[in-house]
Amino acid sequence: MLKLKNQIITALDIGSSKICAIIAEVDQERQLPLIKGFGTVPAKGINKGLVIDIEQVTDSIIKALTLAEEMAGFPVESCIVSISGEHIRSMNTKGMVAISSDNRTGLGESREIEEEDIASVIEHTKAVPLPIERQILHVLSQESIVDEQSGVKNPLNLSGRRLEAKVHLTTYSTTAASNLAKCIKNAGLEVEGFVFSAFAASYACLEESEKDMGSILLDIGSGIVDVIVFYESGVHYTGVINLGAANVTHDISIMLRIPPVQAEQLKREYGFAKTSLTDKEAFFKLNGIAGRQSREVAVYNLAEWIEPRMEEILREAFNEASKADIPLTNILSVTLVGGGALLKGTDELTEMVFNTPTKVGTPKGFEGYETELSDPSYAVAIGLLKYAVAEFGRRGFSGKSGGPIKRFSSWIKHLTENIM
Repeated sequence: MLKLKNQIITALDIGSSKICAIIAEVDQERQLPLIKGFGTVPAKGINKGLVIDIEQVTDSIIKALTLAEEMAGFPVESCIVSISGEHIRSMNTKGMVAISSDNRTGLGESREIEEEDIASVIEHTKAVPLPIERQILHVLSQESIVDEQSGVKNPLNLSGRRLEAKVHLTTYSTTAASNLAKCIKNAGLEVEGFVFSAFAASYACLEESEKDMGSILLDIGSGIVDVIVFYESGVHYTGVINLGAANVTHDISIMLRIPPVQAEQLKREYGFAKTSLTDKEAFFKLNGIAGRQSREVAVYNLAEWIEPRMEEILREAFNEASKADIPLTNILSVTLVGGGALLKGTDELTEMVFNTPTKVGTPKGFEGYETELSDPSYAVAIGLLKYAVAEFGRRGFSGKSGGPIKRFSSWIKHLTENIM
């Protein structure tokens, strides 16, 4: 389990296009993160969630962390980290334990279910064969069954003879996590735990009622899209598709024969995910480069290049979500987060592809720098803080305050200390 060393929590969101560090103090009474400082820098050395250059990633983390610490006014020594990438896998499993037993008849008299029984059945759900290079990231409860009574969310203190648990397991590549942890260690931080990016974002952008009634959250990043499916307050699928907002930028760069940086700027300023939302009489000026003359480009034409790629990305996300063990007709809403959600019209296009009401999610439930951080691109970072507050709050805080502490970090013994 995660261990809180003091009342200061640092979230580190490592994406393919940006790295964000946010330092927060915990309001214990309200169980709320109070933002003290944050820093965001372009990511270097990361491709689709995987480390491809340790020195560049380390340098980017140090820069983001330094900005956050300077704003907060003190250094930090540990962090909770987002993890994603095509290496993420998931499965639904179940386990069963006898609450009481009789040597002659098998099951004995019923008794109250204790915390040890719940821990035991969760251990049973984790008894699945995994390749040596894979480990469990999250064990997310779906429901418990006491004797033949299904749909139980909290079996503690209920009476029964047999306890079953249905859970969702998210797994990850130990190689991918180890490379990421090494970069963080080189930056002078200890890793308190990893959290799947979309699961973290759900803490910041989804209400419990949405998780209960059925919701899909898509974290549209630069290189990948994270997918998570909720129903009846349980997670029924987690997955990643190998496409992202950078694919759109690349298409614009090729079609207009301009550098990717310029293509990204045009996409943000003039881009639409649906041609039907554009003004056909609108144009923008494209400055010439390398001696070429400037020219005018129709906003409608730009959308014509964007829409097919965005529709491809969203259909891939739909196919990924369809792997859940529930029909998507049970889903009542889709929430979009991440930088890719900022492209105008993406929510309308998603609504068409998923045939489900869609919104762009903004992080909520924090104080400090709301104007700067109430943005879909900060959903994962804020969600990491709220996840940590929820986890730590259940066990109480250590009472140590944050402050100027010289950082020493040691290699983490287990990369799965954040199992829920």
